[in-house]
Amino acid sequence: MGIDIGSKTIKIVVQDDDGELLYSSYDRHLSNVRETLSYVVRNAMRRYPSELFAVGVTGSAGMQLAGALGLPFTQEVVACRRALERLIPEADVAIEIGGEDSKILFLSDGEELRMNSTCAGGTGGFIDTIAGMLDVNAEKLNHLAHGCATIHPIASRCAVFAQMDVRPLLNEGVSREDIAGSVFDAVSVQCIAGLACGRPITGKVALLGGPLHFLSYLRGRFKERLGLSDEDMLVPAEGHLFVAQGAAFEARGESSCTLAQLLDQLEGVSWDDGATLSRLEPLFASRDEHRRFADEHARCRAPRAGLASYEGRAFLGVDSGSEAIKYALVSEDGRILRTGYERSAGNLMEVARDMLSDLWKRLPRLHDGNPAITIAHACVTGYGEGYLKQAFSFDSGEVETVSHVRAALELVPDVDFILDIGGQDIKCVYLRDGAVDDVVLNEACSSGCGALLSGMAWSMNVRLDRFVNAALTAENPVDLGTRCTVFMTSRVRHAQKEGASTGDISAGLAYSVVRNALEKVMRVRDASALGESIVVQGGTFSNDAVLRAFERVCGRTVHRPDIAAYMGAYGAALIARERGRGQSTSALLSRERMRGLSCAGKTVTCRRCPNACTLMVTTFSDAGERRTFTVGNRCERGAGEQAHPGGMRAGASSTRTLPDLFDWRYHALFDRPSLELSDARRGEIGVVRALDMYETYPFWHALLSALGFRVVLSCGELRGRALETIPSESVCYPAKLAHGQLLDLIDRGVDTVFLPLVDGVSMPRSACPVAAGYGLVLAENVSTADRQKVRFVMPQVACLLGDARDDFPDAAAALAEVVRASLASAWPDVTRAEVDVAVRAGRAAQSAFRRALRAEGARALEQIAASGARGIVLAGRPYHVDPAVHHGIPGLLRSCGYAVLTDDCLGARQAPGAGERLWEYPDRLLAAAQLVARHDELELVELCSFGCGLDAAASDKVRDVLRASGKMMTMLKIDEMCDLAAVRIRIRSLAAAQAGIIGLRTRELRGGMADERARGLR
Repeated sequence: MGIDIGSKTIKIVVQDDDGELLYSSYDRHLSNVRETLSYVVRNAMRRYPSELFAVGVTGSAGMQLAGALGLPFTQEVVACRRALERLIPEADVAIEIGGEDSKILFLSDGEELRMNSTCAGGTGGFIDTIAGMLDVNAEKLNHLAHGCATIHPIASRCAVFAQMDVRPLLNEGVSREDIAGSVFDAVSVQCIAGLACGRPITGKVALLGGPLHFLSYLRGRFKERLGLSDEDMLVPAEGHLFVAQGAAFEARGESSCTLAQLLDQLEGVSWDDGATLSRLEPLFASRDEHRRFADEHARCRAPRAGLASYEGRAFLGVDSGSEAIKYALVSEDGRILRTGYERSAGNLMEVARDMLSDLWKRLPRLHDGNPAITIAHACVTGYGEGYLKQAFSFDSGEVETVSHVRAALELVPDVDFILDIGGQDIKCVYLRDGAVDDVVLNEACSSGCGALLSGMAWSMNVRLDRFVNAALTAENPVDLGTRCTVFMTSRVRHAQKEGASTGDISAGLAYSVVRNALEKVMRVRDASALGESIVVQGGTFSNDAVLRAFERVCGRTVHRPDIAAYMGAYGAALIARERGRGQSTSALLSRERMRGLSCAGKTVTCRRCPNACTLMVTTFSDAGERRTFTVGNRCERGAGEQAHPGGMRAGASSTRTLPDLFDWRYHALFDRPSLELSDARRGEIGVVRALDMYETYPFWHALLSALGFRVVLSCGELRGRALETIPSESVCYPAKLAHGQLLDLIDRGVDTVFLPLVDGVSMPRSACPVAAGYGLVLAENVSTADRQKVRFVMPQVACLLGDARDDFPDAAAALAEVVRASLASAWPDVTRAEVDVAVRAGRAAQSAFRRALRAEGARALEQIAASGARGIVLAGRPYHVDPAVHHGIPGLLRSCGYAVLTDDCLGARQAPGAGERLWEYPDRLLAAAQLVARHDELELVELCSFGCGLDAAASDKVRDVLRASGKMMTMLKIDEMCDLAAVRIRIRSLAAAQAGIIGLRTRELRGGMADERARGLR
């Protein structure tokens, strides 16, 4: 018998002496390993009441059991390898996906194991989490995926954070079928790119583990991504049991026992022996203490009025959040008449229609049958703002940070800090001197959000309300740390083995949510930095356990409004009241029109610019009227003439007239004619459009052209190619893109590729270490180059240009010699004098490019000053001008009325200190911040690629410089993710703060203009 106790399931197999499978079971344990194991053994005992078994144990959760029972334990990789030897000896590669881990075993040409390390993205737990978000199980998700028409990019590096990609797709009308298919594609991409790490997956590939056994669409994505034929894809009939079968093979010759004896031993095991998890202070010492706590926090109440007795105009606010849709209807004087809350569960339009139809039905009527209440203005906010605004003809939309701040100020006018924790996002708003000072959102992980609690309750098969209430009476909360939802399951399972109750686990998770928010999002070391008056809101803070944990960890008493879950909707309703003062009737669809509302979606490719964006166009129809909503566009052209992404306000002038130095720089870099092949005496040479080529291409293009080469530049848009050649899962996304760019040149028949290794562009500054040496990585890992006999030319350059003062006269000579030496083996006729001339041509081209860029920057500043517009210096690395990297963020800025400048178009320069080593691009970033601090019409937004340590250090300095000048630091972390929802929030929040939309209301309330009701709520 083999027993495989995995992170999600328990598998049992019974084999005869010949290895023939006689019996098997496969059961989810829902983190309750002990009871589930007893259950499956009892079931097997009914069939084998007295037979003797040699029992072997394996699996990520099996070692403790094996030790307690004295049974042989086999590490799961060894067990899998043993089963492969016996059952599929012809396999060259095995891919196994489990609940919290995924593995690739290379069996030919040198055995090797690749396994996920710090993240459980791309595993069965990832699939379960996304399925739960859609209110389906994994099997239903698989069924939906077979109806997929379009694959959308979804990040699979984290199960919880992937929801940040999925949720906007749902809110933008993408079908659940397309999302299901995209999720399975993301799993395949994560496994191939994250685990293969540069080693090709070739030959016969076995697909093992529960997800690959039960989910046919997932197998299909692996087959397509790997280019496997039917003969090369091995899918064993019992692939989900392979590891258990390996344990059974390994158990041969061990001592035997009956299942009854095994069960007796199992029930006698003390699972909490050697407990290792520490315990935390109870949230409440008694029920009376909790009662007093609840009474204290019930004082922050929103004003209310009865809906049935109200007559006159009313104002509606709707908040389409990450997990639910909420609405608030307020009266002329701002009192709440009614609220509503429904989970969206992937059916945004249907849920919103049902909710709004129910509201229309409940509005009171006069004796003559006419409505007693007229909705004068309706405002929508949240992730689904743009979609719902078009679908239901809302009068206006507002960014959610503005809505949340507006609601908080209404109830607590002296608020200094607002923390909103929702289902998958965290919003932190700092206010200073009556205006928004900073806005912070979670960036790379949403483990501190409500999804952590709901996901864990779902995995333990406990209703969410019972799960969170159990925390209130827990006596020994477990310290579960601050890991993500998927890996937290392991901690929870371990806690259950040590005897922790559901309440202890729930209370421990409440502490984890708070610590994640404070330590990973807000990065707060001292709670005094949050100010004197703190307001917490969002659905997660409706949970008394989370609220209490927050106060305990911070050592502060905070305000929690009684409508914490509805604050976004309440704020939107108050904004609707202000905007609709002179409006008699809202344009919101009537109940009758809502009944006839229909929508149809289609996917098209935009041809209005070279980005060639894949657009999702949804058409809404009712009563003969048609409205369209377009998403997926990276510039305003893709949305047509009528729309701005996410409901952004356009500037006073057309966005097409606003300067866009990102676009100008991109084309000025690469729009350079190459020699005709007939004029290229030394033939073609390819250049990879990646990394530092976004800074130095003018130099190399001119140099190579002067040497008689026809320069062939790789294509720009090549996302998702050559994933299996990437040797590191943690390398930055711009570096990953370089693999596809090199493969493009090879596919186009280029047999010589130029990959310079540049330590520094301008002395004494150093370039990024990854970029400086990445040519070596490409040459070693893109195996297609070996097969095609591609020659690599890789000069090792210490300094490319010297600096503007030309203090390094030897730089040009050293560079010329390095270039000549790198070409000598293939072109021995290249002379040093010829290279000297080529270097001078290159330096002249680079200098001309920089002069033209600065001249364009000066013109942009003049245009900004003349038009009264505002500018954003969009700072970052040179490769951030790549549309595949910046994901259309410059277009979003322009659609919000900003001119877009680069950090090098204004001539800002950071001088080195004595003996100080400077980094090329972080220093440019700091110099740009110092320049922005001196210009009232400019703001700075920093683009930062995930995993960039150099930028992380520089960003702290930039924040200090901007804060000292009274400006807001806005950092946008980007990688292969293409969801722009959080980016829109940051940009629109910045615009709102500058426009005084938030600050004005703050000053009014603080200046004593609040009415008696507001003062009473302080």
